[in-house]
Amino acid sequence: MIAIILAGGKSSRFGSPKALATISGEVFYEKIIRTLNQTNLFEKIVISSSEEMKDSFDYQDIVVDLPEYENNGPLGGIYSVMQQYDTECYFVIACDTPKITEKAISYLYQFFISRVMEEQLDIAGYEADGKKMPTLAFYSHRVVEDIKDALDQEEYRMKEIYQKKPSQWLNVDFINDPTNWYQNINYIEDLETTEL
Repeated sequence: MIAIILAGGKSSRFGSPKALATISGEVFYEKIIRTLNQTNLFEKIVISSSEEMKDSFDYQDIVVDLPEYENNGPLGGIYSVMQQYDTECYFVIACDTPKITEKAISYLYQFFISRVMEEQLDIAGYEADGKKMPTLAFYSHRVVEDIKDALDQEEYRMKEIYQKKPSQWLNVDFINDPTNWYQNINYIEDLETTEL
């Protein structure tokens, strides 16, 4: 199983590359890698990056967006990694979710695995206040061709995939954790006011 950290965006709202920002003295992407490693679920953790950003990471396993799909958002990054690493399922997380916990990842994995065979589930992710979080989700390898089709049709929204494939979404409240561990940090102000 492969974990994909999406870190190829322009971070225009944040003002600087979010993956390289720090929270409690730890760089976002490094904190996410540490948490992913603590789960002992993944054979490999890969950073999905742009050509411009790739040299910014002190990390070995980096996949740059395929030229034909660069600047195509999360789907371009996910597909590029899937083309390089073939596995049964993938965990996708955005680099601006540094507060993710080992417990939240492990709980979602158990939920996904318990349904993937019987229900032919292809996607399991979290949702908060009715809003789905496709960049905090597990994906089966069966979505690869759907992602390629969406990209080739210039449909770059994650919704294009999860609306077509069998998917289920867990409310973040299932994780008994008072911190907002699922928060996307989109602005500097989010980082300044965030609680750990």
